[in-house]
Amino acid sequence: MVGPDYVEFGDAYKLLNESKPLPLIKLAQEVQKEGYRVFILTARRNIIAPAIKRLLARYGITAEYVFCVGDRGFDVAQYKAEILRELGKEFQTFFYDNEKPNLVLAAQAGARVFQV
Repeated sequence: MVGPDYVEFGDAYKLLNESKPLPLIKLAQEVQKEGYRVFILTARRNIIAPAIKRLLARYGITAEYVFCVGDRGFDVAQYKAEILRELGKEFQTFFYDNEKPNLVLAAQAGARVFQV
């Protein structure tokens, strides 16, 4: 279930016009400024990926890729960990999330995790 803080979770218009993801935007800006590539990994559905890229671009962030795993039909936390494990073969990975299961599995996959 999507809580009131995530009204834009599946709505591109609300994401682009009402969302206030400033803490995550600042983190992505810092990561990019330090020379790291930015990849987005979200439980949202694929349909929202273009809106996420537009939102990031508005703040000067270039996302290499937006992984949307919400419409995959299986364990989102596990799937995120698999993606992080693969990215970790080529990149140093930092993972920011608000869900404990995602953080635990991401750490097991080798990512440096941060709770937001």
